[in-house]
Amino acid sequence: MPDAKTDLNLINYEKYTIHIVDDSRSIVALLSELLGFKGYQITSTSNGQEAVAAINLNRPDLIILDVEMPVMDGYETIKILKKNKRTSDIPVIFNTSLTKPEVIENLFELGASDYISKPLVPKELLARVEKEIKNIMMQNILKEKIAKLAEVISTDPLTHTSNKLHMSSIINTKLEKLKQENRGVFSLMYIDIDNFNSFTKVNGINASENAIKKISLLLKRSIRDKDILSHWSWDKFMILFPQIIKDDLDNIAKTIGENIKKLHFQSNTSLTCCISMIEVSTSDTLDTSLYKLQTGMKEAKNIHKSAIISTDGRLLKGI
Repeated sequence: MPDAKTDLNLINYEKYTIHIVDDSRSIVALLSELLGFKGYQITSTSNGQEAVAAINLNRPDLIILDVEMPVMDGYETIKILKKNKRTSDIPVIFNTSLTKPEVIENLFELGASDYISKPLVPKELLARVEKEIKNIMMQNILKEKIAKLAEVISTDPLTHTSNKLHMSSIINTKLEKLKQENRGVFSLMYIDIDNFNSFTKVNGINASENAIKKISLLLKRSIRDKDILSHWSWDKFMILFPQIIKDDLDNIAKTIGENIKKLHFQSNTSLTCCISMIEVSTSDTLDTSLYKLQTGMKEAKNIHKSAIISTDGRLLKGI
């Protein structure tokens, strides 16, 4: 597909494939010549049944569909294409000699994007096809902008991990799924860097941001690909662990605590962290989950630096 920054008036025709469905070889040849001369890639089939199979296998950007054909006509063909998720959004231009208002109305009701009438007028054909291609280009630009906006909204700019808003949404989605299936659990790990405000006062904001980035990289290397890391707030991180056994979770927490101690920061200083963990089940909500994590964190902070509270509420030893 074309670059989203491309001017809509500058179409790279070779990027687009048009599939022609018509039982008339002469019409297929004419359409292929006109569109091929413009630069479009052309494929074709002679009836709806062949078209459905071919289009599902090699998805074109646009379909030009005859109405009256043997084996399967255009009406039945577009119905099948629109029911299939893989092909439902491909624009369809009908090519028909049936131009009564009720017929045209039916074509649009079935999901047609446009139609061209027989006998064919070359300029009209090219204009209508180009209009659909420009619509596709505009949709791609919009999708790219929405994706970029979603990334900005959901990503923490300092660590490039999920931010608090996005992680809260992920936790809520997981909770909804648990309630729908009425089974299963997932685990949350809450990490608080000890005395980080004091570290910031002594070393400054730039050094503190670099420290957070360094810790974030360590956390990314400490977890599995399916686990989700979030920079929850200035000196706090949250990690969501789907389907993990307690012993493995405890070992990851111990490793994180030990490795953060080994990191060296501004003026060769070091940092520690406290960790609180819970197992989330169908009876929990986001609020109750956060309350449990924060309660566990208070207990950890009251014990000593680098304390880890496991999902069963016990203090992990050997830290």
